[in-house]
Amino acid sequence: MSAPSFYRRPSSPVYFPNLNGLRFVAALLVIVNHVEQQRLFHGRPSWSAVPVVQRLGDEGVTLFFVLSGFLITYLLLLEQEQFGQVAVGRFYRRRALRIWPLYYAVVLLALLVLPHVAYLRTHDFSAHITQLPGKALLHALLLPNVALVLHGGIPFLSQAWSIGTEEQFYLLWPWVLRQAGRHVLPAVGGVFLLLLWAQRGVVLAFHAAQPAPAPWLTFAFNFLYYFRLDCLVLGAMPAVLLFQRRTAVLRGLMAPATQWLCLAAVAGLLVWGRPFPLHEEVYAALFAVLILNLAAADKPVISLEAGWLNYLGKLSYGL
Repeated sequence: MSAPSFYRRPSSPVYFPNLNGLRFVAALLVIVNHVEQQRLFHGRPSWSAVPVVQRLGDEGVTLFFVLSGFLITYLLLLEQEQFGQVAVGRFYRRRALRIWPLYYAVVLLALLVLPHVAYLRTHDFSAHITQLPGKALLHALLLPNVALVLHGGIPFLSQAWSIGTEEQFYLLWPWVLRQAGRHVLPAVGGVFLLLLWAQRGVVLAFHAAQPAPAPWLTFAFNFLYYFRLDCLVLGAMPAVLLFQRRTAVLRGLMAPATQWLCLAAVAGLLVWGRPFPLHEEVYAALFAVLILNLAAADKPVISLEAGWLNYLGKLSYGL
């Protein structure tokens, strides 16, 4: 059956246009935010207090998460269709070869080398790293988001928390899709609702326990900020819709008016710059619709398919 005229199926091997360019956009948002944070940290003029700059880093990471959820889910569903089931071991090997070399290189540099470089030290950071064994073990176990909550920001390494979230998603997601079988869409929706319910429960319990919440509740509250699996799962939803050719839903999500509304909403929320209840989920839902259109709409309202954007997008993880 041919695809409806308003969207295109990816070619074989799978290639989605515009997504490399979108990766670079996400990386650029994070870089701008981090540069302004460092300028403030070193006592230089900084835009980091401007609300939109504060949001750029968080939402750049959220965009990465949604993009990962979309791509990984589509590829796993395709593998399941072609070979009868997801080859979990092969999936883990591919992810490890892509993520681990650079991740562990940065961990070793940040914990063992950079603290001893005099040029990089500041008044509140010496060559002595406290709690080094615990920090090193958590990072070695791909739990940098846990390390960040327990030990606070680690110079040159605190940005690694997002790799922890991605790796934890990779650990769980192939099994979810493998067990879901033909019922993948309700399974994905159910996982999202479960994560959302758990998150809101912890948030409400934390605020109700003020001014002296239990240590475990404080940890759970802070950890949830660095454990945005719900954003990755939101990215999975349009991948399932596209893979299963849910034409009636896709027609509405891929209408030009929907694309423009989502772009306007993202721009408006970034300029407004304030967090609000479920703001990460709202951003993630808007990003999910935009990613679907950039990847598969026959005529997306914007294009990121320029050669230089493609090249920089391939370097986005390293950047």
